Amino acid sequence: MDSENGGLSSSDRQRQTAAEIARKKVLAVYSSTVENLRNLPASSRERLIRSQQRHNNRFSNNTAEPPTETNWTNNNINYPTAEYQRTPIYSSSAETPTYQPNTYQQPVYSDNNVPASSEPAASTGYVSETPTTLKDTPVNQAAVSDEWQKYHSAWQDYYKNYYSEYYAKAAQTYLATEKMKNERIATGTTERKRNLRHLTPIIAFTIIVLIALFLQYNRRIFAPIMAYISPDTGNVNTSLNAVDPNITQTVSPEPRLIIPKLNIDVPVAFGISTSEVDAAMNQGVAQFSIPGANAMPGQIGNLAISGHSAGDIYSSNPYKFIFSGLERLEVGDLIYINYESVRYTYQMTGSEVVEPTNVAALVYETNKPMLTLITCTPLGTSRYRLLISAEQISPTYDTNNIADPTIPEETPTTNDESMPANEPSFFENLWNGLFGN
Repeated sequence: MDSENGGLSSSDRQRQTAAEIARKKVLAVYSSTVENLRNLPASSRERLIRSQQRHNNRFSNNTAEPPTETNWTNNNINYPTAEYQRTPIYSSSAETPTYQPNTYQQPVYSDNNVPASSEPAASTGYVSETPTTLKDTPVNQAAVSDEWQKYHSAWQDYYKNYYSEYYAKAAQTYLATEKMKNERIATGTTERKRNLRHLTPIIAFTIIVLIALFLQYNRRIFAPIMAYISPDTGNVNTSLNAVDPNITQTVSPEPRLIIPKLNIDVPVAFGISTSEVDAAMNQGVAQFSIPGANAMPGQIGNLAISGHSAGDIYSSNPYKFIFSGLERLEVGDLIYINYESVRYTYQMTGSEVVEPTNVAALVYETNKPMLTLITCTPLGTSRYRLLISAEQISPTYDTNNIADPTIPEETPTTNDESMPANEPSFFENLWNGLFGN
């Protein structure tokens, strides 16, 4: 259907146009017939009326015999005058007739309906005087009107039935199309729901796996980023420099570790056991004291301080990334420790990467106060340990203030002892929770 043309298609509009043309032709024929009857001369109309009356009286007389069947022979047929009626013409040179087209002239009627001239055109021969009876045929105007009404009613019924059937079929087609569309939509929705139900376990499993992977390895993503982001440890005086070794600078009694290059200013826990180091690193950094590496600031020996370099992003420990930037330190960088109201200045001398169980790397002979910072490496893992070594350059230390001497046989050499690590990962916490290890 075409909405721009009253809901009709091209073929429907063609059929409608053809029907309209046919109706106009019928009207024209009917109008011309009536008009011709009106234009007949008075004498002809009177003959038609008398003829019609005789015809009616003939069939209205009950005693009269029924009309006999007309013998339709050539002698009883009155042919109408045609444009080319064959008329015999006899000439003087031949006794047999010859034929030529008749030049019959149509009579011209005047205003008083009397023929002005009915003389035929001149002819060189005999012209048949047989009159035509077509115009003398009686016309029943009532019958013509009835026939026209029947014709008109038939056309009305046709259009009514046609369009009723047409629009009924169109409505049925539309309803069927809409039903099929709705069925397809419903079927497609059902199929999608069915497919989704089949995929639900797979999708759920995939989501669980992705969540588990994120919980396990998110520190590998965030630790390298945090290595280049200054930790939020308060206002750090980045202009601190090495002071005269002969001058003792007085500071607050709170123990703190300060690295101006990394913007680190973090509390330090001293004098705790190795079993308490992990808990102490949740509050900052902590001293990792073992035989041979148990010196305090200002003492000859090795002072080992451990801190985290990575942790889970959802962890509540604010110091989980505190040592993530240690890899950025270079030889000559300064490190400060506030201890018992005295500021001690250390200068970096080197770095190395060792196994977590190689605690012997912290124990070595020295005649100077040394500092070793310990953290995990690579970032986001606890696979190895990064050791940053530094030498005290301020203030002047007492050569007699020596830490407990190193006893070789007391130095840990087995895998039973290892340096502190980062916070446990997701699966490590899960394993420890299930098996209590």
